[in-house]
Amino acid sequence: MNTKEKYNIICLSNQLWDFPNWTNKRHVMTRLAQQGHNVLFVDPPINVGNVFFTQIKRGLWSISRVIKQYLITSEGAIVYTPLNVLPITSITSKLHARRIKSLAKTKLDPNIKTVLWAYHVQIPHIKTYIDTINHDLLVYDCVDNYTAFPENDAFYSAAANKHLTQKQEEYLSKKADLIFVSAPGLIKKLDRYNKNIFFTPNVGAFTKFNAVSNVFKSKNDAILPDDLKSIPRPRVGFTGALDGYKFDYDLMLYVAKNNPNVNFVLIGPMALKDTDADFSSLEIAKCKNVHYLGSRNYSSIQDYFAGFDAFMIPYVLNDYTVIGCFPVKFHDALAVGLPVVVTDMPAYYPFKDICFISKSNPEFSANIQNALQSQTVDSIEKRIQVASKNTWENKVSTMLDLIRKFLGNK
Repeated sequence: MNTKEKYNIICLSNQLWDFPNWTNKRHVMTRLAQQGHNVLFVDPPINVGNVFFTQIKRGLWSISRVIKQYLITSEGAIVYTPLNVLPITSITSKLHARRIKSLAKTKLDPNIKTVLWAYHVQIPHIKTYIDTINHDLLVYDCVDNYTAFPENDAFYSAAANKHLTQKQEEYLSKKADLIFVSAPGLIKKLDRYNKNIFFTPNVGAFTKFNAVSNVFKSKNDAILPDDLKSIPRPRVGFTGALDGYKFDYDLMLYVAKNNPNVNFVLIGPMALKDTDADFSSLEIAKCKNVHYLGSRNYSSIQDYFAGFDAFMIPYVLNDYTVIGCFPVKFHDALAVGLPVVVTDMPAYYPFKDICFISKSNPEFSANIQNALQSQTVDSIEKRIQVASKNTWENKVSTMLDLIRKFLGNK
């Protein structure tokens, strides 16, 4: 097998490249670009309206980018952001697909094979993109149970959205040459459509987070971010969106009340159904040992992990989390050496010996104390060793091996 073979990768993403925190899509595509593959990363289409003008205010759109609608990243990836100037998706999807085809023709290498790598199963008229964009291999990279998203919009009811997503996912799954899934439950969901399905679980940015492991071990608060070191130890951290369909607010309230000697640090954006709500309106805000710091840049988030004594992922159990969720932050925390307390999701079962899986609120609460007491040198190194084997580099290597094998047999 020629491990040096390069490909054109056209990625249909369901999150912006400029998303505040790095996503699994960006982790994978960044590493592909760094390895010399030609990456054309397609953002989800943006309506010319509030989101677009907010991005301009943030300085994400230069005049050149507005005209060309693409930029080239430091890693060498081309990021194309389709703009919807018309509210008619049957028309805009054709325009976007043709533009992607044109960019691929002028920016990618015509002498090597092209992989169309689709994450965005919810993009309107996905068949138009697949039929229009030339490719040698179609990959469906499924990293969520999309039909369980609690979404709604101005045009369709939640039930209609779920039906459309289900039909598009069925089409993409049957059409794909390869399917990658990041959680065990997704295999059972999709293998009825396609038998070329492979479990490629989410992993962590080992080098980035392991770099602060010595700070975690030393408990040296002097070099921590000011807003963190002002909070007394022990500190149990969480990072990520505090959204109602994943983050279990009732569990968090229970744990905070039953562990008054522990300070809980929450970092991430609020994502509540009531858009006018903020953290101060929540019951957990009344707990003096719960500290909400808001969002922090991904570039510095490891500095906060370094100041935690344990990490928690208090996710509610529902169709979205149980079937399709495997949080990237799990392996990031292990890379630091942190003990991790989680709820009873199947994605964690292979790691039951190095994390604290909790089947109830009382067990989660008790495991917070157990985690804080598991600070031996051996336990810390065991967690780091597991994280060192579950890296984005290894995941991308596995995916490329499967792609090369399929194209070699095609």
